[in-house]
Amino acid sequence: MIEKEIYEIEKYLTDNIDLDVDYLKEFSNKHVNILELRTYYVYALYKTNQIEFASEEIGELIALYQSKAIQKNSFFLMVESLVQINQENEIDLLIASLEECLTIDNLKKNKWLRLELFKLYEKKEIDYLAWGYLEDAILIDENFYEAILLRAYRLDLITNCSDIIYQILQLPQTFVNSDVLNFLGNTYLNCGEIENALKIFNGSLEMAITEEAYYFIGYINHYHLNDYEKAMLYYDKSISINSKFIDALMEKAWLLYDMEKYEASEALFKEIISNNEEINAYNQITLFYIRTEKISEALNYVEKSKSKFGINHMNKGFELICLEKIKDDKYVNEYHLYKNKYSAEELSWFKTLLSEI
Repeated sequence: MIEKEIYEIEKYLTDNIDLDVDYLKEFSNKHVNILELRTYYVYALYKTNQIEFASEEIGELIALYQSKAIQKNSFFLMVESLVQINQENEIDLLIASLEECLTIDNLKKNKWLRLELFKLYEKKEIDYLAWGYLEDAILIDENFYEAILLRAYRLDLITNCSDIIYQILQLPQTFVNSDVLNFLGNTYLNCGEIENALKIFNGSLEMAITEEAYYFIGYINHYHLNDYEKAMLYYDKSISINSKFIDALMEKAWLLYDMEKYEASEALFKEIISNNEEINAYNQITLFYIRTEKISEALNYVEKSKSKFGINHMNKGFELICLEKIKDDKYVNEYHLYKNKYSAEELSWFKTLLSEI
């Protein structure tokens, strides 16, 4: 009988992206003698970032386990570690504690343990270990939707777009929210399936109004449907939700450029620069000045970029283009130095830039 209840709660956690902790609390209270169920409730508190409540509950659970002389399993020990070792500076301690839990999980059934180790190793940017734990989690349960989604999120949106779409479409409806739909819509966009992308983003807006969905609909109208009026409408809707959403601001500036409203475009690029210390903002305003043949202004922002971010393949690439534009004799020598200094990937970026000008 106990296995039936545990299966039910495990399935609920597996099948739902947005957890109802009140439901889990009621379920565990209904079966108060099954301590494993209460452990799942504490894990849900942890996953929904309610650490203070989780800490109170885990203290009571530890006492109950001790009073009933029940051996703690790998899932309980995992939850105990996650709740009690939760500071950023304790990540190595937490990893060590969770890896100890692996030795207790003799039958290799605890998919959640491997998922948490994936997240921790990803934070440490040790990708080969992170991905190994993620794949192990999916081997334990091929329908482990959170792990499948995390794997899809980390695939390349362009080269793996078809694979991502396939994986996302395997998710149950209970595991789909506006964020997942926005990700799916972006993937369809990268696969060139514009009509499907538009449908998905509109579906996302039916679930929740987000700046991302408005932005992408604006982007599609801007670059794929050439409907500048609609594009402006949706970019503005996106910005009205989040006035600091740099993607929407940047594309609105380029939309103004495409509409030949150059002064308005320049003003918006400058506004973006004043509010964002990001190298891409400097790259974009430099590109704007090159396209509008204001090379001295472009070089000015190249120098500002060098000063803020150091010399890199991007600001040096823009500088090369400016030198070529003004027929500076240094161009040929600088170009040879550039080719010898930067990687094939960085040179590919430069060639793409040249094709856009």
